[in-house]
Amino acid sequence: MRSLNQLLLLNNYSRKMKALNWFFLLFTTAILAFFSSCDNDNDDWGYDKYFHKDTIAIFNYFDDDQFENDTMMMLLEEIGFCRMESDLLDTIRPLCSPRNYKFFKYNESIPLSDGFGLEIRATVDNFALRRFILFERVGGKLSKSRGFVANLAEMHTTKSGYNDLMLLFPDKEAGSFVVKFVWDQEEGAYEYESLEAIDGYPVKKERKDSLSNVVLQRLQENRMFF
Repeated sequence: MRSLNQLLLLNNYSRKMKALNWFFLLFTTAILAFFSSCDNDNDDWGYDKYFHKDTIAIFNYFDDDQFENDTMMMLLEEIGFCRMESDLLDTIRPLCSPRNYKFFKYNESIPLSDGFGLEIRATVDNFALRRFILFERVGGKLSKSRGFVANLAEMHTTKSGYNDLMLLFPDKEAGSFVVKFVWDQEEGAYEYESLEAIDGYPVKKERKDSLSNVVLQRLQENRMFF
């Protein structure tokens, strides 16, 4: 198996050829789109076949003075990650504040009270990096289903209703990895699918499988998700 450095060099080299293919790619895409649009009278316009993913931009700055609604504060109190402002005797846990925690919905059809993603600001709990943790209500109780030493970069909508999660993991050697986690219906959980970018540069298709395997092993060894 090639080392991570070798694969990174191959990925960087392949990007240099990208500009040479742009004009041909755009021209070919336009031609295909034209003929496709002229030949779709008998197509099945069903939702499953023609579902188009939307990208959900993520703004994860911890600069709000208050949560969007009271439910978020109640959920923090339920999972016990932090202390209420009124709890003057608790000097150990961090304050339940939007300066420390940010909520995200990974499935719009699930009420926030039954499932959500929680991003935790770096240095909270004396932990140097950001964390992103998924919760779901099972048997009436909120349980942690997945956790990542990463921050949410963006989400992509899917037919299942469970958004694909694009997570940014810091790495001392490579800078950062953007990794896609997708909902596995059989497992009932989010699972690793692929590496999408290295330090801000998209991974070439022909390098994706090999790089994805190397980065998965690296993330597991460093205990970057759990």
